[in-house]
Amino acid sequence: MLCDHADIMKCTGNEIGFIENLERWAEQQFGNCDLGDVRRTVRLVDYATRQAAQPEASTHVVCGGDDAVAEGTYRWIRNSAIEPKAVEEGPFQATAEACEGRDLVLAIQDTTILNFSHAVADKLGRVAVVEGHEVAGILVHSTLMVDAQSRAPLGLIDQHRWCRPFAAASGKSRSRKVAQPPQKRRYQDKESAKWEQCTERMSSRLGDTGNVVTICDREADIFDYITYLLERNQRFVIRAAQDRCLLTRKGGLFEVMAKQPVVGTRTVQISQRGVQRAGPKQKERAGRSARTASMSVRVATVELARPTSRYDGPESAPVAVVYLRERNAPKSEEPSEWLLFTTEPVANQSQIEKVIEYYECRWLIEEFHMAWKTGCRIEQRRFQSLGNLERLMAVTAPIAVRILQIRALARSNPTTPCSVVLSPADWQCLFSKVNSNQPLPKRPPTNAWAFTAIAKLGGWRDTKRTGRVGWQALWRGWAKLQDLVEGWKLAKRPS
Repeated sequence: MLCDHADIMKCTGNEIGFIENLERWAEQQFGNCDLGDVRRTVRLVDYATRQAAQPEASTHVVCGGDDAVAEGTYRWIRNSAIEPKAVEEGPFQATAEACEGRDLVLAIQDTTILNFSHAVADKLGRVAVVEGHEVAGILVHSTLMVDAQSRAPLGLIDQHRWCRPFAAASGKSRSRKVAQPPQKRRYQDKESAKWEQCTERMSSRLGDTGNVVTICDREADIFDYITYLLERNQRFVIRAAQDRCLLTRKGGLFEVMAKQPVVGTRTVQISQRGVQRAGPKQKERAGRSARTASMSVRVATVELARPTSRYDGPESAPVAVVYLRERNAPKSEEPSEWLLFTTEPVANQSQIEKVIEYYECRWLIEEFHMAWKTGCRIEQRRFQSLGNLERLMAVTAPIAVRILQIRALARSNPTTPCSVVLSPADWQCLFSKVNSNQPLPKRPPTNAWAFTAIAKLGGWRDTKRTGRVGWQALWRGWAKLQDLVEGWKLAKRPS
């Protein structure tokens, strides 16, 4: 199990943050939840402690074969009187406290889809359309807070879940094609308002957002959202998705930026991407291979013109723009480019580099999604109602963040003894498996050694020479290690 005795003090400023022992971690995250009955909160803290020790295990397994504990835990999950929002508010407030006193915090927003294929799918809704057929599941929009300097995940400050209605009439197959899109709606009634709504809730929980920079990908390139942030003096870095008209310059946004002088270069890691199929609101997109790209950097200050479809609101949105475009891209690949809107200063090279670095941190929320889906196996949970699933999501989402924090600790402190993230039985069993001909060392090996050894148990071989371990390999190795540890403990048990 993940170490339940590590007592790493809370760090301030730019350090890694904190990881407490499991009981204190669960108490800190959920102990202040108001569930209407203190016994419900006690059960929640106990369940979170158990689930955090074995993130990938089922509810029954984490109860350790204790029928009374299992029955009580299942009753808690199935209790319709417990609002999922009340469960998740505890971790949100804990995150707000972790943000206090820090020089700068990044609020990274993104949406993911949770797909469920068992019977509960009929009680959910549409999350996507594939080849004209509706796919059932839940959409989840999260805001992850990250220390800007250390890049340490601090926790979730907000999470919104919803389902789109199925197009098919009740009782009919959902495999029919989706109906024509509805009539034009107000911005506040659209899904795209989720960015503004999540920012509003984040601001309410934090109070002062002067040390917060919101980071969003291209989906947040919405004129209404950008003007909302500007009107409230909210800092942001948002990647542009469309070629906008400019108020005071001739030509489109990308054309104008391409004509600006190059002020520097930047090396960027381009991630691998699969083929994206065409959908009602998205074009087909070719896949690409991972590569290291050299990007030219240009900057400018522009006035984004109000879209012609809008008849009210500000006439323009003044933003700084940092434009990166790949130089000498492979002939088989489209040159990669990032066009970033920002409120941050870009007067010199150091300031420009900071804006780029802030946006590069956006990938951390993708890793949160992977930790939640792979590490916590949230999509494999077999509960039969939306309410039960939402209560489980509220418990496991902070656990997924904790997984990121543990990995961040290992990466930022690779020479630290692995006993801060692994129990004695874990690292001793791991060492004996990897070094079968050597006696156990007197001191635990390093974090770097432990994570590499676990990944190798999961089949990782670093064939691309990047040194980066994927979630699939890490959790295959972790699952295998847990099986080995069970045998290790039995062998050590006195006869």
